[in-house]
Amino acid sequence: MKNNVLTVMKKECRRIFNDRNLFFTTVLLPGLIMFVMYWFMGNFMGDLFSVDEEYIYQVHAVNMPSSVAGLLSADELGMDIHNISYDQIDEIKQQISDRETDLLIIFPANFDELVATFDPHTATSPAPNIELWHNFTRTESNEANGIVMAILNSYHHALTHRFTINLPTDDYGGNFNLATDADMFGMIIGIVVPMLFILMIFTGAQALAPESIAGEKERGTLGSILVTPARRRDIALGKILGISVFALMSGAVSMFGALFGMLSMMGMESGGGIFEFYTFTDIALLLLVTLSTTLVFVSVLSLLSAYAKSVKQATGYSMPIMIIVMIVALGGMFFGGVPDGIALFFVPVLNSSLSITAIFSFDVNVINILTAVATNLAIATLVTFLMARLFNSERIVFDK
Repeated sequence: MKNNVLTVMKKECRRIFNDRNLFFTTVLLPGLIMFVMYWFMGNFMGDLFSVDEEYIYQVHAVNMPSSVAGLLSADELGMDIHNISYDQIDEIKQQISDRETDLLIIFPANFDELVATFDPHTATSPAPNIELWHNFTRTESNEANGIVMAILNSYHHALTHRFTINLPTDDYGGNFNLATDADMFGMIIGIVVPMLFILMIFTGAQALAPESIAGEKERGTLGSILVTPARRRDIALGKILGISVFALMSGAVSMFGALFGMLSMMGMESGGGIFEFYTFTDIALLLLVTLSTTLVFVSVLSLLSAYAKSVKQATGYSMPIMIIVMIVALGGMFFGGVPDGIALFFVPVLNSSLSITAIFSFDVNVINILTAVATNLAIATLVTFLMARLFNSERIVFDK
């Protein structure tokens, strides 16, 4: 049995290795696409929605009070304040609309006096109102509006409240966030990567499985394999394992492409932090989940390929499965993380998504993950048995 399985497995590996285009498009290209996509988002999109550090915001103000002028004149804000009169308001608004300048601030006359005498408990008229006019579609204008809005809000709180919030001290600085770098990294990776990872494993298997069986059926070579002394179960298992090797490689390359691409997008210079955050146990569990998930996908798609009359038909059969996989792979998002209990870890694909989410977000329950792995292996074994039964049917094997 062992020799028969290895023989079929080697045959599948040679077929894929000898087809350089197939190997590149199914194993290497998905990971490359993942890396380039996130690198592009981090670099190009980041530049698109960020302001150059040396940029000077052009801010126009009407009735700028001295109290606020001092707050906005700090060198680190990088603002060039232009005091204008009421009759220039329409002109500046048009310039902002035309993306030629950044911000217009309109204060009521005698702003400081109005604020000093305003009492919200006895006032019969609205509080003094400040108008900030900006262009949301212009990054510089939007950033200037955000900076001024934050300063004015702080000034407003300083006038109306008698306490401070998170005032920096010598002991704590200005950071009161107790989450570690690992927590932040795990939160982001745990949301995005599981769905991408599972989808990449599936697409790798989807590219290989139809050609492996339905393709041989079209070419008439499947029958010659089945007439050999090897048992049908060995042939089915050898094909599934052979395809799984490359589907697993595709998933691994895609995962690292996504991880390093996201590191680039997040501004981290290298991937060394990934291996500092996760232990050997985490990596071992991830490999087990990946392997078992790959076997499920390959076995199911191989079964569909064995039933189909052609590669085109086998690919068509796999599309509804792909839609289901895409939806179920979002399990971590649906449940807001990893749910309590073991029941969901018996559900194929969902158990893989939750397991990968748990590993990347540092919420590992070894029993739950091993349950998912055992469930996936049981399903793959059952589907392999069904596939072997199909090989025993001449109508299935020779129907074109």
